[in-house]
Amino acid sequence: MLTDTRELLLGYLDHNATAILRKLDGLSEIDLRRSTLPSGWTPLGMIKHLACTERLWIRHMFGGEHVDFSWPGTAEQEWRVGAGEPTAGIIAFFHRERENCADLVATTPLDALAARTTRRGGVEEHPTLAWILFHLAQSFARHAGHLDVSRELLDGVTGK
Repeated sequence: MLTDTRELLLGYLDHNATAILRKLDGLSEIDLRRSTLPSGWTPLGMIKHLACTERLWIRHMFGGEHVDFSWPGTAEQEWRVGAGEPTAGIIAFFHRERENCADLVATTPLDALAARTTRRGGVEEHPTLAWILFHLAQSFARHAGHLDVSRELLDGVTGK
């Protein structure tokens, strides 16, 4: 329903996550790990970054969970995929974080406040679950566009 805020936020987030994974379809293992841009990120690195982003906002910031940040380590490393990191493992990590988000949202009011604060506009505040979901949906949408460009540069495939 177009007036149900929870349904809209989850719908857009799920739609963008599905589009992101679809952009990997047909890429070889080499192309999944190959960068086409000067910044050096790869399609598989983007998936890792998005899973880390969702883990940060849902589990760490909102849920207050003490998440082990030793992997991937630094914010820069979450974009990098090491030779020993299997593709299936990164995709599974992405799916696990999506499931964590869905589980939390199913039982939590949208106006519930995060356990941890974030700084916005110079002020420390506890964001609501709705704000976090909106933030994640727009982040996923922006990065889906980045993957569109990367995919076109890799093999000429363009998407919707």
